[in-house]
Amino acid sequence: MISWGNMIKKLILNLSIEFGPIIAFLVSSELTSFINATIIFVVVTSLALLAGYVERGELALFPLIVGISIIGFGLLTIIFDNPFFIIIKDTLYNGLFALTLFIGLLFKKPLLKPLFRGLFSMTDQGWITLTWRWMTMFILLTISNEYARVVFPPETWIIYKGLATVATIIFSLYQFKLSKKERLPEASPWGMRI
Repeated sequence: MISWGNMIKKLILNLSIEFGPIIAFLVSSELTSFINATIIFVVVTSLALLAGYVERGELALFPLIVGISIIGFGLLTIIFDNPFFIIIKDTLYNGLFALTLFIGLLFKKPLLKPLFRGLFSMTDQGWITLTWRWMTMFILLTISNEYARVVFPPETWIIYKGLATVATIIFSLYQFKLSKKERLPEASPWGMRI
């Protein structure tokens, strides 16, 4: 029998690992300078990667890619004392993911499946639909981040980043309707592996 408590615990842990660092960055940016907030972002990202490794016994590919990009561009921001690097990271990261997912779909390979198969257990059609949805989301995030980067100063970009993060969290949670609909028999009612 599926334990709701375990499923909720796993969901909260995964959301904390995925979104905890950015929430720490947004909160700390209100309390300190952009560069100090970036230092906190890099440290909390490193801790989230460690927590993910301890919990799962391995480094999941998606959080690892996200973590490396945050740490790399964050360090450039800190070293050069320039917010440009952490801001442009979102344009490059989201654009690269959108392009990668698009290429995968061209070859009929939903590339989110290997990234999230440890979390979700869905049909192939579910993975294809999820990949199309995230590709579209990444395109929208790329365009909106580039607009915010060009038009707004770093202090205002933080507001955009907060709104984009909230939109991404809501979008992520909405995908549970898809995982529930497209779940495999061994999955939880929401299509998650326990």
